[in-house]
Amino acid sequence: MDLNQAIGLRNQLRNNKVIMAYNGAISDDLMLTLADLLKSRMLAQDDPKRSKTIFSVFMEGVQNLIWHGGNDSDTSGMILITQNEGQVTIMCGNRIAQKDTLELRERLSRIENADKETIRQLYREGMSSSNEHEGPGAGLGLLEIARRSSQPISYAFVDVDADTVDFILAATI
Repeated sequence: MDLNQAIGLRNQLRNNKVIMAYNGAISDDLMLTLADLLKSRMLAQDDPKRSKTIFSVFMEGVQNLIWHGGNDSDTSGMILITQNEGQVTIMCGNRIAQKDTLELRERLSRIENADKETIRQLYREGMSSSNEHEGPGAGLGLLEIARRSSQPISYAFVDVDADTVDFILAATI
């Protein structure tokens, strides 16, 4: 990237009200550092309850990147946070295997089309069956993000090649 491209990127970030942007390897240490920065910024300008909600959605999104992302530059994570007219949107993305998208698409479709009460019910059901879940967490992260969002979550799957997809999830508070 040359200097003019960097200036253009900076202008795009400003025009789109980006308050935090990161692209690269995601670790627990990085998550804590970014979380501290976000928490300080939100507490300085927001009410504490809303700040806690924003922080919770951020943590769930980044934990998904850590647990389901890769460690090389092609599979690294992306975090993008915008703040515009009182709304904060948190976007997290990473590269995943094409074969892992079917179940994820089905879960997201159920959540996307559900009202808040249905999301709460799905969350309670997930909590009661969390002992059966394999791997990190109880599979409740997407439901937690949807529960705390003020608008329906949005997402995209962008084909990279025959085997991989970039997955991006956005939540607005």
